[in-house]
Amino acid sequence: MKKVFLILITIIISVLMILIGVGCKTSASVEPVVPEFIGGDFELSLPEKWEGGTKEELDSVIEKLEEVDQTQLADIVEANKFFLVFFGYDTEMAALGGDVNVFTITGESKVFLSLEDYMDLSYENVVEKYEEAGYIFNIVEQEIVMLGDNEEVGRTVFEQTIEDNETKVAQYIINHESDFWILTFTVDMEQFDDNIQNFDKTIETFKILD
Repeated sequence: MKKVFLILITIIISVLMILIGVGCKTSASVEPVVPEFIGGDFELSLPEKWEGGTKEELDSVIEKLEEVDQTQLADIVEANKFFLVFFGYDTEMAALGGDVNVFTITGESKVFLSLEDYMDLSYENVVEKYEEAGYIFNIVEQEIVMLGDNEEVGRTVFEQTIEDNETKVAQYIINHESDFWILTFTVDMEQFDDNIQNFDKTIETFKILD
């Protein structure tokens, strides 16, 4: 239950970056392979044994989560369908009935800021919201990197502590014209180091379709 709450908070972080920021356990180390997911204006591949769906496919994702008794996670996806562009999860972990590491894409259009300014303003407001709630939010790494065809990706790694429960998050922000894409992996703290390279490789497969 507490891990599910942490997932919800991380989804809210992405939403906060939209609504406030600009004012308006994988079980093994694997490389991204098929299946390939194609949305209306993007495509990407997830790591092996991960599943997911675009906004139009979220009802199917919710049904699959319910089939493996991940009802709380299914409820979170249902409640956030308006904000989610994509939702993915580790199917192997989901089948075991325990905690599930997840991947989300959210986004915002018609924002005329540089990538640096968008990141600065977004995370500043997230910290404030965490402090107001009595939680801990700690950025441990932040840089702009090139991943695949994406020449400038704002990659932020942060830790969050809520009621003594810790997760580590890799969040990637990509600016395309006036659109910002926010891609987020939420992982148990002890699993993060073993998987960060695979998360980067997943982002390398992310392509915006003009």
